[in-house]
Amino acid sequence: MRKIVWTSLLVVCAVVCLQGCKGDEKLTMATAAEFPPFEYKEGSAFKGIDVEIAEEIARRLGKDLEIQDMEFDSVVSAVSSKNADFGASGLTINETRSKVVDFSTPYYNANQVVIINESDSELKAIGSDAAALVKAINAREGIKIGVQTGTTGAFYAQGDKDWGFDGFAKAEVKGFVNGSLAVSALVNGQVDIVIIDEAPARLISQNYANTEVLSAYLTEERYGIAVKKGNKELLDSINGVLEAMKTEGVLDKIIKKYY
Repeated sequence: MRKIVWTSLLVVCAVVCLQGCKGDEKLTMATAAEFPPFEYKEGSAFKGIDVEIAEEIARRLGKDLEIQDMEFDSVVSAVSSKNADFGASGLTINETRSKVVDFSTPYYNANQVVIINESDSELKAIGSDAAALVKAINAREGIKIGVQTGTTGAFYAQGDKDWGFDGFAKAEVKGFVNGSLAVSALVNGQVDIVIIDEAPARLISQNYANTEVLSAYLTEERYGIAVKKGNKELLDSINGVLEAMKTEGVLDKIIKKYY
């Protein structure tokens, strides 16, 4: 009970502070709306887990939400350059991004997975053994890997020292604007496997016959909401709302709605 009361007070204080300290009644969210179930569009309407979380944050802070749709690798820079108040786009919290933006408390645990053609019997037989999967991919000379540009999957496949990823030295990594295009390339024989986040991987794979998401997890990640470096006022307000949403079961309800 004491925790709930404290959380409620925190949210109230956040609302008063934002409304009292700033005249602007709008919160601008940067996102890349091609990443279901976290953000996507139905016609002109924005949908998804991150969208509903952002709407709830804006509502509880007494603000109107404005969504700016852009390519994924522009989201962090939009926030750091003050072109958006915050970024919510399935953003993995890591040291590299944390140098230019501040992250909220995590609201979702995510993993990188591999999508294959069902005919790939060798990789299909590996199951949940991530080490064996990485070894098998490394053993294939000239393997073509599809990724969504700017995502953790892309950094994982290409290799990135700051992220601590070795990459696949023998692979040709092909970047796509979104995961769906990467899986389409898999079906059409342009790439041999696709590496993307688990949640969109499972949704996208359902739309492409004869593809399969392997059960091995290549990484374990946490998603956070990004704000401009040093914007403690907004960060504290968002953290207060996220904590209240967790306590009340609202966050869990939103996530389960899309699974």
